[in-house]
Amino acid sequence: MSRLCAGRGPSRAPLYWILFSCLIVASSSVALRAQTKPAGDDPLGGVSAAATTNDSGVAGIVPYAKGFNASLATSSQHDASSGWSSLFTPNVAYRLNRYLSADASIPIYAYVNVYTNVGTAAKPVYSYLSKNGAVGDTSLNVHGDVNFWTIDYDGTISLGLPSGNTAYGLGAGQATFNVNNHFEKAFDFFTPDIELGYGDSSSLVNQAIRKDYVAVGPQAHFQAGATFDLPFNMSFEAEAYEELPLATDLVYSTTGKGKKKKTTATNIGPAEDNGFTTNLDIPIQRHITLSGFYSRSLRDHDDVAGFSLTFLLKAPPKE
Repeated sequence: MSRLCAGRGPSRAPLYWILFSCLIVASSSVALRAQTKPAGDDPLGGVSAAATTNDSGVAGIVPYAKGFNASLATSSQHDASSGWSSLFTPNVAYRLNRYLSADASIPIYAYVNVYTNVGTAAKPVYSYLSKNGAVGDTSLNVHGDVNFWTIDYDGTISLGLPSGNTAYGLGAGQATFNVNNHFEKAFDFFTPDIELGYGDSSSLVNQAIRKDYVAVGPQAHFQAGATFDLPFNMSFEAEAYEELPLATDLVYSTTGKGKKKKTTATNIGPAEDNGFTTNLDIPIQRHITLSGFYSRSLRDHDDVAGFSLTFLLKAPPKE
């Protein structure tokens, strides 16, 4: 399939600079706070729990205290379009201080159905084939945490490396990026939040749920919802989301249904998506968390549901 480079629409620059300005403001506040109070005075950092923002995993993947952490998530999920898949997601993370942290992960598909050409280029014949050991795009994330008058903010800059196979619909085929701004306010038992961001790959948004397509091109994304604290340290999260392409986009897909492998020059193309997601985290013990998740795409009429186990080398502190 031919590849089309994403175009630069007239609306890209203003939105990019707005979000970039948000990160500059947050970074300046971090620098001022770091000068007035040493990081060692408060060993627990990441007030807004960087690893849980942008839905990249359970709490504790990025350590709360300065230092290194590693985790392994194993998950099975069912997509109404492409069927069952199972994958492993190793992650390494490091917290520099209470404000700055970074992590890296790569999805490895133990099993996945892909919609691929089993014929020739002249006479294509598309059919589902199961693939084992396929990988997706590598994700590198840098987080900045800060508190503004009891409102927690997490700014995340993500970089995607093209390690995924575009023929299988598992990669973007190029280096990609995403800038995400997450705001939340904690109350007694629930924490409402809102996110807005900008990037050029859908795979860097909501990284915990793997959809059957990767959309490439300038796009904005929005999310709003809340996390609810439940007994026995369990938590439930419900979010509504919107992913909006801003210019030319290209979609790589694992399935012949729903999302198509094609390009469009408008902002109402195949990359647009909206719906809601829910997630329930159940700590089995301090180092192991069982999660169940469900995502409903209202635009594509597609459902993704599954469960995962996350193993943490360094557990989060007891509450």
